[in-house]
Amino acid sequence: MSPEWLIHDGRVIATSLVLSHPEQLDRLRLSCPQAAEVAVVTGDPAFDRMLASIPLRDLYRDALGIRGAQRLVLISSTWGPASLYGRQPDLVQRLRAELPLDDYQVAVALHPNTWSAHSPWQIRRWLETCTRSGVILFPADEGWRAGLLAADLVIGDHGSVTFYGASLGRPVLLAETPHDTVDPASAIGKFLDAAPRLHRTDPLRPQIETALANNLSSGLQEIAELTTATPLKSHSLLRTEFYRLLNLVEPDAPAEATALPAPAVTEGNAATQSVHVALELEDGAVRATVVRLPAELLLRGRPSNANTHLAVSTNEPSETALQLADVIVNEEPGGATTWITQTLAALPGAMVAARLSIDGSWIAGTRDGHRVQLDCSSVSGFALASTAVAWIAAGKPLCSLPEHIDLFLGGARYEITTTIVTCL
Repeated sequence: MSPEWLIHDGRVIATSLVLSHPEQLDRLRLSCPQAAEVAVVTGDPAFDRMLASIPLRDLYRDALGIRGAQRLVLISSTWGPASLYGRQPDLVQRLRAELPLDDYQVAVALHPNTWSAHSPWQIRRWLETCTRSGVILFPADEGWRAGLLAADLVIGDHGSVTFYGASLGRPVLLAETPHDTVDPASAIGKFLDAAPRLHRTDPLRPQIETALANNLSSGLQEIAELTTATPLKSHSLLRTEFYRLLNLVEPDAPAEATALPAPAVTEGNAATQSVHVALELEDGAVRATVVRLPAELLLRGRPSNANTHLAVSTNEPSETALQLADVIVNEEPGGATTWITQTLAALPGAMVAARLSIDGSWIAGTRDGHRVQLDCSSVSGFALASTAVAWIAAGKPLCSLPEHIDLFLGGARYEITTTIVTCL
């Protein structure tokens, strides 16, 4: 709000200058008194649409594939060399590599100027390894606002999206704080001073867990309230100002914020996964604790841990991963029996192949002809198939799987029901 952007040839450029909060008007009166004469406080229509959409949080989480107790971490970056993505382009990859797939989903929202400057093709190319590992990439124009409402934590910089996250009550971590790019007296300037930091040289997961466990400080909440002075009234105030400028009679029908659409993005799912399974057998009961990580970001070969398996989807796997896989997973519903036989014959290194059947059950099989049906609602076939691999690795035949297995995945407990299909 400096004069060089507002004044030309000694005259204010704008006929009307809309602001979201009176604190901006106070600063404008100090920096450019002439422009303050045409300023009007109308609130923030983008934020008002988010406020109107708060009741639809679960809808947005469903659209993004967030399951159960899984937390969504949204990474936001403004544009330019001082931005988060400009300074730490590897942060998205590091976060996805450290956070288990069933505990955390990771999404990234880049400023439209970044998309425009480098082209959509280049952005997708840069983030291809991340998206192949399950990261959700929001388009340039829309989706990020619904993503903010769905998010459990926002990691960002001095951009408005990070500030919006705090205004919605989300915990925030600042990965970049370029104070020299903003007015220190502004809301964003104060926000950069008060918000907690993400330290790039430290392990990321403990920092994420600490941030999720803490609420926004009272000081940060007070700063976040500077987003708007007129919540849910901006559309009405803006329309009144527009009709005043046009010298027209304003319609009688109310002008109000509309709720955001569900984000149209591809649900993130890592095609290559490193799956660790801990089996516990006690008094005839079987308990399996499964932790899944995106293998494409972790390794280039077979996992060395005896309790960790390389599970690979048939959805665009790399040639190396396909040949090294312990588990092959086909998530496309169809006939499983013949497919399992053919796949294991073609990939002699695999121990188990599993496919989603037409009725929604998973069928897993080994090359000795054993076939079992695994039923567990809303649980990834990767986790089910890898539980079967862990059973075999413990020296037991596939068809001796117990009828019920307690599965612990992403902080939740499930029950796998097994049915023997073929036991030779």
